[in-house]
Amino acid sequence: MKIHSFQEARGISGVKGFHGKVVDEFSSKVDLPSHETAESIDADHMQMARCSKKADQQYRVISQVLRQFIHGRSIDDHETGAREFILTNREAALGKGKELQSAASGPYYCIPLHRNDRFTGRNALLDQLKEAFFIKKESQKLAVVGLGGVGKTQAALQFAYWVQDNQPDYSVFWVPAQSDGSFEQAYTEIARQFDIRSDKNNEDSKEMVQCYLNSKAAGKWLLIIDNADDADLFFGPSDKPGGMNRYLPESNDGLILFTTRSRDVAIAAAGSDVIDLHEMNPEEATSFLEKALIRKQILQNKTMLEELLQELTYLPLAIAQAAAYINRNQISVEKYLGLLQGTEQNMVGLLSREFHDGTRYPGSQNAIATTWLVSFEQIQKSDSTAADLLSFVSCIEPKAIPQSLLPNQGSDEEMENAIGTLCGYAFLVRRGDDEVFDMHSLVHVATRVWIHKHNRTQEVTVRVLGRLEAIFPSEDRENRNLWREYLPHALRVLEGSEECQVEERYKLFYRVGRCLNADRRFKEAVRVFEEAYAWKRRHASQDTRSQLKLEHCLASAYIDDRRIKEAIEILEHVVAIQNKTLAEEDKNRLDSEHELARAYLEDRRIKEAIEIFEHVVTIRKKTLEEEDHDRLISEHELASAYLNDERIKEAIEIFEHTVAIRKKILAKEDHSRLTSEHELARAYLQNNRVSEAIIILEHVTAVDAKILTEEDRDRLASEHALGRAYLDNGQVSEAIVMLEHVVSIRKTLAEEDCNRLASEHLLAEAYLQNNRVSEAIIILEHVTSIRKKTLSETDDNRLSSEYKLGRAYLDNGQVSEAIIMLEHVTAVDAKILDVDDDDRIASQELLMKAYTML
Repeated sequence: MKIHSFQEARGISGVKGFHGKVVDEFSSKVDLPSHETAESIDADHMQMARCSKKADQQYRVISQVLRQFIHGRSIDDHETGAREFILTNREAALGKGKELQSAASGPYYCIPLHRNDRFTGRNALLDQLKEAFFIKKESQKLAVVGLGGVGKTQAALQFAYWVQDNQPDYSVFWVPAQSDGSFEQAYTEIARQFDIRSDKNNEDSKEMVQCYLNSKAAGKWLLIIDNADDADLFFGPSDKPGGMNRYLPESNDGLILFTTRSRDVAIAAAGSDVIDLHEMNPEEATSFLEKALIRKQILQNKTMLEELLQELTYLPLAIAQAAAYINRNQISVEKYLGLLQGTEQNMVGLLSREFHDGTRYPGSQNAIATTWLVSFEQIQKSDSTAADLLSFVSCIEPKAIPQSLLPNQGSDEEMENAIGTLCGYAFLVRRGDDEVFDMHSLVHVATRVWIHKHNRTQEVTVRVLGRLEAIFPSEDRENRNLWREYLPHALRVLEGSEECQVEERYKLFYRVGRCLNADRRFKEAVRVFEEAYAWKRRHASQDTRSQLKLEHCLASAYIDDRRIKEAIEILEHVVAIQNKTLAEEDKNRLDSEHELARAYLEDRRIKEAIEIFEHVVTIRKKTLEEEDHDRLISEHELASAYLNDERIKEAIEIFEHTVAIRKKILAKEDHSRLTSEHELARAYLQNNRVSEAIIILEHVTAVDAKILTEEDRDRLASEHALGRAYLDNGQVSEAIVMLEHVVSIRKTLAEEDCNRLASEHLLAEAYLQNNRVSEAIIILEHVTSIRKKTLSETDDNRLSSEYKLGRAYLDNGQVSEAIIMLEHVTAVDAKILDVDDDDRIASQELLMKAYTML
């Protein structure tokens, strides 16, 4: 009589009262050593006999034993004369090679996973494996390393079946290494394939297989060790080395292929024979998705398909998960993409949803957002510094991460080792030799799932806020490159930290806002300052100085974002308080007065602006050097105010001075220098020095085109001014090209925006000079109607548009309409202009001409 016992390899969890194996090894046997054999099943007590399909490993093992019993192969071989050989010890395996060779009729194949009919691409990797193992025969061990979900198992599986089909001398054995139980179960199956048994009841099947594969009797073989991700499991802990690695055979006839997420494991197992596996290329990914989807017709939109694959970063497991979701729910690619690009909750839900995949191990984590959690836990256990860095990165942008941004964790060597750990798992990827790293976007999602799972989201976020607030640089020019690197990460953590109402968050908002404003990202600066201002108001303190400083910054951002009325309201409040509490020469007081004057100038309250600017410039001339930035900017703004007040000679004198100083101390690309040059050219235009203006403006616009975005308002202002200069110089065609460009960009501004209207008005003038009268009338009617709504009837800009429209009507033969418009203009001019004013005279003469045409 023969008895074969199956034992549970894993303890049970999640059931009250059970914390280990339900039936221990002693209780699972009948204690008849001479009649009994035993093996472990990689399952706990509840899963021992639960199989979902025939491909399950438990089913395969148990059914194989039952077949042997049915066919009489369990009867004592000494009685039946069967071909099985009994190994009594390691020496038997090594010493009876010829006898054992005759026993093994092979080749044998122990591959627990079915062929993957959807397998696509990976030809480069498969060719590398074939060449290294079978063509050049330069390696006996190779390791394929890559991110979880990148397709290492599927590529190895494809290679295993290629060897089965094309290398008839080779047996192929597949050993999952994700647990001790799966490793032992695979070795037991190999022992059964070779009919290896021992006359000692307690002989370890792993040692028997190792001994046999070491022998000539085993013939040629390929051993695939899949998912060797856990270094402690594979090599044993540092205080007790050994692990699975001690059972790997060594034979000149044998080949071993490892797949692992861990570069440390790959190098330790295969030395320098390591192959990196990355995401699919676009063609492979497209082919894979096409094979995986049931309804092929939904793939017709190639643009949408390409966008989806880009979002999934061409990662095979992510593509398989997307296909499973689309197939199950019968939705379109567009619908799935919309969910993926929607809220973070939707994205995490999609990427965390498990799905069945017959080409993967039963019970494995198939969802892309959870497949890496095991690796995260391994890192937490083996390298706490790396785990801290991983949690830190979960809160910032996954791309372009400067090493200087990361928190200091112990010594430099500890930091380098921790970064090396994350790079070894491909969770971080170094950009060449730079100290800048990227994280796979889907891994980034998984890190947030991991942090949330451990209820550490707020704790980690507060730590990241504190780190960034402590190191974030000032907005000074010399720091520009650094704060441009840090900004995306600071904005990311600020956006994701609404629940963390701590002071560090407010301080970081303030620092970020100042840098955004310096970088001319005005709308973002406004939003950031408004957040900081709201926090400050909710947490009112006695620190009036910092409150006023924040209000000043918010108002400045409002000015640059063209929210002039709101800026004036805040600045009038700030200046009123500072005039009572600060000395006349105090820098903060002068800064606020300067900004209030700038707001008045933008609001066309020119006299009030001049009065304040003259005061500020007087104080700063007494207290600051000639080259001081604050002094120069106040002098510049005073000159702009003079120019708007038609005090042209005074404006030119100041502008020529500021341009001369800034040329000495600033680079030609510096924004302040370019602004002064622009304003000097504008003053020259008003002084009819058109050729000089054109030379300057052509230089300014050329530099602007290199350093500023197309929609930057200062770049557009210079292009507008150059268009006007061309028009004044009779270069009508050049003027039209420039102004049509400016108008097309400024159409993104509000319809009543003064800059937009000014460019439209000037373009209409150019059309008039080019005899494109109908086009000019369309534009001027629009500009005039808007200015009637927003400006008083005495406003110079409104009158100018009405005069130009009257002239256009006259040129187009619309005499009655021209007379109505020009009678209105001359009537208003008579109220506000002197009798000999050039504009008043021109309106009267044009009206008289219209009368003669009736």
